[in-house]
Parts: sequence; structure tokens; C-alpha cells
Amino acid sequence: MSNAGEVKVWASTRRRWSSRGAAFAIVLAAAAQFMAGCASETVWERALERGPEASPVNVSLANEVTVRQVPWERVDRTIRELEASYASSDIHPDEWTSEQKMAAKGTLLRGLQVSQPATSVRVLGRSYFRTTDSMPRSDADLRALGAKLGANMVVYSTRVLGKADKIVSEPVTSNTWGSGWRRDRDGNYRPDTYSESTTSWVPLRITADETGAVAYYLFVE
Repeated sequence: MSNAGEVKVWASTRRRWSSRGAAFAIVLAAAAQFMAGCASETVWERALERGPEASPVNVSLANEVTVRQVPWERVDRTIRELEASYASSDIHPDEWTSEQKMAAKGTLLRGLQVSQPATSVRVLGRSYFRTTDSMPRSDADLRALGAKLGANMVVYSTRVLGKADKIVSEPVTSNTWGSGWRRDRDGNYRPDTYSESTTSWVPLRITADETGAVAYYLFVE
């Protein structure tokens, strides 16, 4: 998401000569852009926080990943309750006794509508974020990320929380044409025509829906 305090205008200029070399360069640029897109992470993966119980899990144990959606009000209330207990404690949660940690996990699992006892469930990680970007269907992405973590259950929830401002960049393009001299393979200069395209990316503030999202990645024995 763009930072409203760091608004910049980015401009790029491309000059296209009427030659095979220019066409080849365009093909290479398109291929590089395609490969960069393939390597991008999902929003769930970018927001991932690994849990303390992630390392002992054998990824090969999770043959199937069940994805469940639960009501946002229930999950949000549970998270607030747990955060309040952490804040009110005179002892850091890392130093809690095993009984205290297990009780906190039980509270979380009840909020996630997981019926198994806390001793049979490992919390491998969590994704928790807000976004003004569009949210695609989540099941496939969550199932893939859960399998990568070794989870066999993913419990998630999303909800539109209201409106928020965001900065988007809109392209403004102008084109010019002209003629000039181009050096060929033999080192001779020949007249040629070209087209020049200049694109300026102009920041624009808009109002969009802000969506809250949370997912827990679990291994249930």
C-alpha cells in the first residue's frame, strides 16, 4: 500500500525504432514481467507469522488440508480477549506456565470453533491483516499455504470493516513520432522513423472498502 506521505510521480519514456531489435526487446521485457508475476506471494503469505509450534511438525503428515470459514465477530472477540489477558498479565506470555499457555490455546480454539482439545492441536502460524485491495477467493491460497506449513486445517475469517483512503497510481501516456538516423550492422547511418511513448504515473487518492482478514494454520492430531 502506498504511503500518502511519500507521494511521487514516476515517469518513463520509451523510444521504439521500426526494427527487429526493438521487437525482440519488447518480447524480453514481457517475459521478465511474466516471470516476476509468477514469483509473487499471496497476501496471506506476506502477512504470515509463524507460531512457536511450527518447527516440530512433519510436513508430510498433512495429506489433506481442510479450510473452514468462521464468523468474524467470534474470531475478533477471541483475539481481543487474548490480547487483553496478555496486556493485564504481570508476566510475559513467554514465561507463562504450561497450564496457562494451554488455557490460552483452548480459548483460541473455542473462538475458532475447533472441537478438539488443545493438547491435540498445534498452532503453526497466523495471517492477520487489513487491506484496501480486492480480496480474491481465499480457499485455494489458504490450502496451498497450509500444506506448505504442514497444516491439515486452516480456519479463516474476513469482513469489510468500513472505508479507508488509499493512494493509487494512474498512468497518463503521450505519444510522439519523428525521424532520425540509426546505425546499422555495417556501421552505416540510415534514416529511420521512430515513435516515442512517455508515461507518467500520477498519484490519486481514492476511498475504498477496507477488509479485515485472519487465518490460523493448525495441525490436528
